[in-house]
Amino acid sequence: MKKILFIVICISTVTFAFANSKILDSFKATANNNDAVNIEWSTNSETNVLHFEVERSTVSGFRTIKTQKANGRPSIYKYTDSDSFTKSSLQDELQSGNIVTYRIKIVYNNSQVFYSDEVTVSRNMSSIKRTLGMIKEMFK
Repeated sequence: MKKILFIVICISTVTFAFANSKILDSFKATANNNDAVNIEWSTNSETNVLHFEVERSTVSGFRTIKTQKANGRPSIYKYTDSDSFTKSSLQDELQSGNIVTYRIKIVYNNSQVFYSDEVTVSRNMSSIKRTLGMIKEMFK
């Protein structure tokens, strides 16, 4: 009886781990010209998924910046993080002024969680914008 129970537990654990790795079809984040980051992810299946949480890296770990309810079917989700490169958020919590890391937290109906791979975004600042910023700083 113990062997059968052990086998059932092992099979269900392997099945759950395999199912988790197939929930997200894609996950990407790209910096836009307005000092914001466009985040997009798509799903293959959302069986038993309650919601998704977009998390951004901070000095003390990851912090949820957006919670998105699951649609219950394969879907594409989009979110724009307009605070990613702002001066106040950089001083308060971000790890680096030009690099931000994101991940997706998948929360299931039974409260189990799964994390996506992390995606790192570099700030794309034009040379003109950088020069104007330097000139402004000189006159402060």
